[in-house]
Amino acid sequence: MIFNELEKCLNLLKFFKDKSIILSESLLILPSKEKITSDQQQLLNLSKNSYIRSEEIDNIRILNPKLDRKIRQKYMRTWLMPFGFIAGIAFSNMTNLSTFSFLGLNNIGESFMGGILGMGSGYLGSIVSSASIKVNRNKELRSIIDLNKQGKWLVLLENQIGSELPWALIKQSEPVDIIFLEG
Repeated sequence: MIFNELEKCLNLLKFFKDKSIILSESLLILPSKEKITSDQQQLLNLSKNSYIRSEEIDNIRILNPKLDRKIRQKYMRTWLMPFGFIAGIAFSNMTNLSTFSFLGLNNIGESFMGGILGMGSGYLGSIVSSASIKVNRNKELRSIIDLNKQGKWLVLLENQIGSELPWALIKQSEPVDIIFLEG
């Protein structure tokens, strides 16, 4: 949801907390720092301790494709590098190639070098595979990011599976716009 005024965001989130409306996620997304006035900063500081979690747009995975790709690459690297190491050792042992004989390595050294190369292949594979996943949210994200840069306050809500968001309360809070994101 997109709001012009911080007070409307805070009132909506406070109402959710007071009425014990359970959401998987409720997050206030701050506009760029130069757009936040000192009064708004004081209001944020007072409310952060009690009922609000706030974050900058660059730190939110669903709204930042670069961050999403970086996190995905990290998880893939965790699995692909050890697998590549083991596969490199296995390949070196199965083929008995002496690729690094000019270094004076024995069979164990050749196997180890094969493992290192396999591990490097796993790392490169994690980069390529994480970059190959395209999320078709660019049009939606571009408008959200532009609104945030203009000084609009964003509220990200995620309902629990099987429950419905309280639409009547959301519409009463008078958001400028409501945008749905999948995934």
